[in-house]
Amino acid sequence: MSTSTPDRPAVTTSVAPSAKRRRFLFALGASGAGAAAAVAAPAVTATVAPAATAQPKGRPGGYRETEHVRDYYRTAKV
Repeated sequence: MSTSTPDRPAVTTSVAPSAKRRRFLFALGASGAGAAAAVAAPAVTATVAPAATAQPKGRPGGYRETEHVRDYYRTAKV
């Protein structure tokens, strides 16, 4: 489709071949990255094991002073 007037040259609305090629390559790269992420996602989540913590019976969960907490408090003294 082209339009022209006496003071303006004809303008075409078609897309240049190089722009089409860029869009195609961008879509190809984006779909490849998406496929790689989809394949890698189950492998990453499968390797994470839930932490099993034993809580004493009769005590609600919450703050527990552990060795690393005591180390932090010892080093944070001013």
